[in-house]
Amino acid sequence: MNLNRTIMTASLIQPVLKIKKVTRLTLVCLSLLVIPHTLIRAALPAAPIVVSAKPDTNQIRIGEQFKITLKANVPTGVNVNFPLFPDTLNGIEIVSKSKIDTITAEDKSNTTYIQSLLTTSFDSGYYAVEPFHFTSLNKETGLTDTFSTEAFLITVKTIDVDTTVAIKDIKPILTVPVTWQEILTYSLIGILSIALIWFLIHLWKKRKKTDSPPQVKIPSRPPYELALEALKKTEQEKLLQQGLYKQYHSNVSDILRQYIEHSYDINALELTTDETLDRIHRKKFSVDIIDKLASVLQTADLVKFAKLIPMADENEKAMSYAYDFVNSTRPVTQSDFNNKEVSS
Repeated sequence: MNLNRTIMTASLIQPVLKIKKVTRLTLVCLSLLVIPHTLIRAALPAAPIVVSAKPDTNQIRIGEQFKITLKANVPTGVNVNFPLFPDTLNGIEIVSKSKIDTITAEDKSNTTYIQSLLTTSFDSGYYAVEPFHFTSLNKETGLTDTFSTEAFLITVKTIDVDTTVAIKDIKPILTVPVTWQEILTYSLIGILSIALIWFLIHLWKKRKKTDSPPQVKIPSRPPYELALEALKKTEQEKLLQQGLYKQYHSNVSDILRQYIEHSYDINALELTTDETLDRIHRKKFSVDIIDKLASVLQTADLVKFAKLIPMADENEKAMSYAYDFVNSTRPVTQSDFNNKEVSS
């Protein structure tokens, strides 16, 4: 009985062992398919960093310009720093430098950086341009390194001059024809210049006239006669009966101001009331006369500017005070003496 069980157990174990062997063999085959690609990539060396500096010519004449092209080919994942350039490279002057151009390979395995230097020299001779130094940084490992270009020689030659021949111009003087655009430009400049000169002269004359003292027109008749006639005319116009208070008091005020201006050389028409009264005080008139003048002028100001409607007696006082001021301040005439003798 035990023997039969042993045989049956052995017969069941053999298929299991065969299945395990098949499974292990399958795993080994799959690993062989996946691992080699990784191993091969890891085994391949990284692309080297290549830097170069090449001139487009090794021989120039004095002052002639030439280019130096710098290149740096680096694998992906590596940063490169171009050298810092001084103003001169051992007798070779740098005129300008271009921006750094970038060219990436189609498979993105490496990148090429290119920069051009425009250079020249103004001294003849042989100049050795020393190597340019580039620095690199590997982003994965953090390692830095320095790469240098090869030095090269530049020959600068002078221009052969035949000293036996007289000095002459390189090219004769050329006669440039005048274009319509130039004629129009110069004509416009001339017209604007004339207009500016005329404007300045006109402005100067105008200012000169303004600065000159105003000529006061001297009336042919005595000022007091004109003032008395004007006051009488204002009375006859009956402005108060028409309610034209502003015009009435303005007329009376202006008549007195014109009288003062023509009689006492006081520019009363341009002065304020306070300024006019201050000038009148200097003439040493009686206080009563000055008070009457002040009453007329101040009432007129209130009517004109404050729109005051004066009382009837104020209107009569304005005319009466105006007559009193003119008669009290006018010069004495021969007729005054004659009237005095007749009355006596």
